[in-house]
Amino acid sequence: MNTYDLHKDRRRFMKMMAVAAGTPMMGNLMQAAYAAGPYNDYRALVCVFLFGGSDAHNMIIPLGGEYAGYASGRGNLAIPAVNAIPVAAGVSGRSFGFHPSMPGLANIFNTDRKLAAIPNAGVLLQPTSLAAYRAQTNNPPQLFSHSDMQSHWQTGRADYPALTGWGGRMADLIESANGNSQVSVSISAAGQSLFQKGDSAVAYSISPWSSTKSAIVKRLRSYRDWDNYSLARPNPQAAFENQLNIVRANVLEDQWGDMGARALTTSEFVNSSLYNLDAAGAPAKDASGNVSEKFPITPAPPITFTNSSGLAQSNRLAGQLRSVANMIAARNTLGVKRQIFFVSLGGFDNHGDQFKNSNNVTTPILSGLHADLLKQLDQAMTWFYNWSVSQGISNNVTSFTMSDFGRTQTSNGAGSDHGWGTHCLALGGAVNGGAFYGGTAAGSEFPTVALLGPNDVGQGRLLPVTSVDEYGATFAKWMGASVSELPTVFPNLGRFARTGGMGFLA
Repeated sequence: MNTYDLHKDRRRFMKMMAVAAGTPMMGNLMQAAYAAGPYNDYRALVCVFLFGGSDAHNMIIPLGGEYAGYASGRGNLAIPAVNAIPVAAGVSGRSFGFHPSMPGLANIFNTDRKLAAIPNAGVLLQPTSLAAYRAQTNNPPQLFSHSDMQSHWQTGRADYPALTGWGGRMADLIESANGNSQVSVSISAAGQSLFQKGDSAVAYSISPWSSTKSAIVKRLRSYRDWDNYSLARPNPQAAFENQLNIVRANVLEDQWGDMGARALTTSEFVNSSLYNLDAAGAPAKDASGNVSEKFPITPAPPITFTNSSGLAQSNRLAGQLRSVANMIAARNTLGVKRQIFFVSLGGFDNHGDQFKNSNNVTTPILSGLHADLLKQLDQAMTWFYNWSVSQGISNNVTSFTMSDFGRTQTSNGAGSDHGWGTHCLALGGAVNGGAFYGGTAAGSEFPTVALLGPNDVGQGRLLPVTSVDEYGATFAKWMGASVSELPTVFPNLGRFARTGGMGFLA
């Protein structure tokens, strides 16, 4: 006897209805179905994943009386106190600085107060201690493994072989906000991710923007202009569409056809929403070869930056965030109220190349590979925030960082090794910024960074005090999930103290 999950099947039914909503009758039916939704505003959430495990010890640096303990453990990886950019975090009796490659974000933290730092966050099964860690009691599985910790961060289910990510589960919960739009709640400019995989929500991929290839949506109808050559020739476009729409007995083939047809329809809808089209239905170009956008993005992002070798290098993250800006700018035309984006920057696994290509002979760590990565992060996220301010939508757009893990405080000679707790950033007009969030008591929002300190599980690896669940629940709540719905997104949230979020978002 077949059994059905009514909740899931309703979602599938509504999604099929949305595809058919081009007719007036279906459009009215869809509007009626979603009329009760509470989504009266627009909100976008942007996950910035730093692949490889960013060295958070050098992103936020303890100063004052705590600097000696930091520098002693870091050795040749220590950022000189004089070079750190001071930030007023409001932690009584303590002082901190940002990496010198992060002037833009430091300014937003200090002046705009729309950047918050969440120090020492990490994958946890439940609140833990050094004694529990040493006794191997409820430690996350495969601790310090890149692939496993990336998965745990993105799924929020370190205790379970999760098939969905917390971004995807959030999208499942709020997808009704977008009514009959053909565009998914989830959009990635960095390929497919586990973070966005939902039970019913399917992520839509766009390409990173670049000055030489400015269309972010690939044109799937490559044979559309077939009739420009000869009307007597077969129509390959029709053959292609027939292959997608043909009725199939095999479930796998049927799903392939459905996904292909949906991708074709969505790409054309997004293209027509973002770009002025030429006679063949492709994004039109001006005399300079640039795509003609319906919602031009200005000012242009820092697509390149000068690296430590003095060469112009592509800012991969800026290109992705430029594409995100395109989709946000077209939000009304796309008919969306909620969007969850995924972008990424890789290269943070700096075991032996943390100051590779450094142009600073005296203090190599002040430049090099890791400094260049932080420069890309700083320039891209600063530009994206300032763009949202210029559009009057900064209160509606929040970006945040995640990474595999932090790294060791100790140096291995030319870099650092896999750690655990890391420092995260949340940025946007709705962020209660200029402050650190976390810790277990006032004044403990930032961990003690010293070898053999109270947070050291070995080699200066930080024992996290803020869970992925608490961190992520703050964003889910901001996006519209009620407190009672948060355990749907984070099933283990009830194990932690901050079940209603951490308070850094208004």
